[in-house]
Amino acid sequence: MMDLSIIEFLREISNPVIDWIFYIITQVGGLYFFIGITALLYWSINKKYAHKFVLTFLMLSLVNLSLKSIFKRPRPYTLASIESPLGYETAGYSFPSGHASNAALLGYASLDASKKHRLKWLKYVAIAIMILIPLSRMILAQHYLSDVVVGFAISYIGAIYLYRIIDRLNNKEEYITLILMPIIIIAMIILNNEDLYVGAGAFSGFALGYYIEKHYIKYQVKTSLKIQILKVLIGLIGVVVIKEGLKFIFPETYFFDFFRYLLIGGWVAGIAPLIFKYVFKHQESSI
Repeated sequence: MMDLSIIEFLREISNPVIDWIFYIITQVGGLYFFIGITALLYWSINKKYAHKFVLTFLMLSLVNLSLKSIFKRPRPYTLASIESPLGYETAGYSFPSGHASNAALLGYASLDASKKHRLKWLKYVAIAIMILIPLSRMILAQHYLSDVVVGFAISYIGAIYLYRIIDRLNNKEEYITLILMPIIIIAMIILNNEDLYVGAGAFSGFALGYYIEKHYIKYQVKTSLKIQILKVLIGLIGVVVIKEGLKFIFPETYFFDFFRYLLIGGWVAGIAPLIFKYVFKHQESSI
């Protein structure tokens, strides 16, 4: 089986230093990195683009998790012949790769931004992301080649069309997320997957927060570099407090995972912008 032979070969030529390097690289394709990117885009760059990024990410994640639930392919490290490096083991099934899917979206979004804003360096970042993250999943024995190829292809093609569809919503994009929210929650209940509870919670909170912010808060992103840095620091501290602090209050269940990430999504899209609007009101008015 070629899939297995490739993983065995990669494990043979690897070593602890390479494993650690690719362990760091693989985190870029994870959920926490996406929360950070979304927050940075939303608070400091472009709220509407951040919404498009989140909506695309959640739609592609839903497809990915649905396929995992259908195929239920075990990960390479579960085989007796494959050792899990660094004791690193990802929960869930192997096909298709969620990290490769995320890498495809990050890569496409970076290429899209590099063309629109003439940022040539971002093109090279995109290429690195699209190569190194899928490769990291195989080196770390979390996925087979077929997992990363299919996950990447579905996401990249999906991102192209979803971006085009969202761009044609005529400034009514917030209603699409509200319509999709109950659909994703129903899928969450049917599939009963931990990652989907997390994703559905974050999406629902973000959808509600985005609608409220767009129609009532109307926070202005543009401000000085100093305020941008302060916004990101304050906002991310809030995310960490919600994510980690509530673990000491709530039991570890799928429902409370959903609730924690519902609050995180709401914080990013609605509560934090409301705080920024009034805390930095005088500084922003002088820009």
